[in-house]
Amino acid sequence: MTSPLSFNVVQIMADIREANRRNRERGIFTEEELDDLARARLRAFAQTAHIDPRLLDRFLDPGHDWNIATDYIIRTHRRGPVARLSLVGKRLVRPLVRLYTDHLLDRQTQINQYFCEVLHNSVREVVRLQAQVAALQRRCRELEGRREAGRDEDGA
Repeated sequence: MTSPLSFNVVQIMADIREANRRNRERGIFTEEELDDLARARLRAFAQTAHIDPRLLDRFLDPGHDWNIATDYIIRTHRRGPVARLSLVGKRLVRPLVRLYTDHLLDRQTQINQYFCEVLHNSVREVVRLQAQVAALQRRCRELEGRREAGRDEDGA
């Protein structure tokens, strides 16, 4: 027994793929495609700059755990009683140091976040514009080819 609303899923998917291909040729990309292209571009920049790929992964993730944090951990590499004395000294001095550093670190965190957003949006927009320019160049070549073909037919 077949349903009155039967669909040819294979044909529908083929039509969707063809529409996507035509859109890409015209320089029209989905949001996901633009994001993927921008991420690829940022990865290429990071590779050229020799940045640790793990840091870049954290940078590109939605969370902001890559940014500066003012709640740093106090620790030491020393051993024994000197280590304990060092930790006690650091803990005693920490409130005084934080009076001078917390507002600077908070401001730097905001600046980092702002430039992160500017960078992501700029790269995404450049990728979108480059795709549109490539599509327009392709269209111009097609039109020039048609014009040349029209001249050949008229002159022959």
